[in-house]
Amino acid sequence: MEYICRQCGCKKAYALPKNNRFGVYCAECNAWITWTTYNGMRELMGELDENDLNDNLSPRYIKKYGQIITMKCKKCGCLLYDSSHPKSDGQFNLVNASYCPNCGRKLI
Repeated sequence: MEYICRQCGCKKAYALPKNNRFGVYCAECNAWITWTTYNGMRELMGELDENDLNDNLSPRYIKKYGQIITMKCKKCGCLLYDSSHPKSDGQFNLVNASYCPNCGRKLI
């Protein structure tokens, strides 16, 4: 599905989870466009090109190997979450982080 921003007319968009819903936002001006489903979010993130985003945004890179899930900042490679480590370790418990602790970009 193609989304068009009402404010700037841009056709590039990204999805961001908000509570139990997923919002679609403009890649240029970060304006909210509409709500989408989980499958809609996965489709958008699959089409997303890292170069389409402005420099202060970074997509989360999520990999799943069997039962182990890892999440990294796609711009700097900082490890945000690794399910193979117990939660008491703390340093890998940044699943809900809004910003990357390494590069300071907003995570989407």
